[in-house]
Amino acid sequence: MLLAVRVTLLRQLSRIDLPRFGPMLAEALVTRSQQVKIRRSFVRRRTAAADEAVALYRRLVQDRPGRHEVGLARALVAQGSVPDDRTIESALAQGWEAIGYVENATDRDGLVVLAAAQLMVALQLRADEPGDALPLVEQARETWLRCAPLGAREQTALARSLTVLGDCRAALGELAEALAAREEAVELFRRLPVWTRLKYMPARLEAMSGLADSLASLRRFAEGLTLARGVREDLTFMSRVEPLRFRPTLGNLLFVVARCHLGLREQDAAVAAVEEAVGHYRWLAEHDPVRYQPRLVVALRTRAGTLKALGLYEKAAWATAEAEAMESR
Repeated sequence: MLLAVRVTLLRQLSRIDLPRFGPMLAEALVTRSQQVKIRRSFVRRRTAAADEAVALYRRLVQDRPGRHEVGLARALVAQGSVPDDRTIESALAQGWEAIGYVENATDRDGLVVLAAAQLMVALQLRADEPGDALPLVEQARETWLRCAPLGAREQTALARSLTVLGDCRAALGELAEALAAREEAVELFRRLPVWTRLKYMPARLEAMSGLADSLASLRRFAEGLTLARGVREDLTFMSRVEPLRFRPTLGNLLFVVARCHLGLREQDAAVAAVEEAVGHYRWLAEHDPVRYQPRLVVALRTRAGTLKALGLYEKAAWATAEAEAMESR
């Protein structure tokens, strides 16, 4: 039966007998909220399904405490995981609430939800508070391993946990540990079926971009550039389809490409990569200034540092002045 038809029928049955059919409807809605589509327009449907599932599970928990908390936690994770549709604060609140319901779980269902909630919170914290995100994502990895054997979705979540772990390690200066986590993440993605890799393309490309960053940080510039080349092509194509989802990862990767070219003394290629990266962040800042203007400032400062390293001091000063002017607004 098609999921949309199932949801429609269960809505009608739940009006007649909520205790019996409500949990089935809520789970169908959670499943609908987790359907991954590249199209940005599909986010609205996922959001509506997750919101309805949370509201329904709250009613069920209120009516029968102690029976539906794991389901509510699962719905909260689905609600907070819809891409680009939640503020960091709301996603964190949903994640912490979900953890509270399942933090002492011993059954597999509860452990799966716990790992997903830990990962979701770590994802929100990794950019600004990597030290706080690190223990959470380590717990998520350990929790996923306790759930073995893992299905394709769960293997993808484990790989994403390793990607976030690598990001946190890199931010904290633990370069060897970051490389090991990112290599493991990329290897997990490579072992997934082709359809699953395509379905979770954003997460896979993010993992490969992180691995390229680790290679560049350890001065393995030629290896980093070779890995980044294929990823760059994929991200460039997908950025034309869904720019708000893929341009941030592409911008980060281009700065990695620039570092590799610098390390290989390829000055013109380094400057071209930096300028392209800043161009992507300018576009993002125009379309979503609240989220991306601070990242444009970081991009401009990175551009200034690259130009200065190449001896282009006047252009570096312009980039620094633009970043300072943007910060003072």
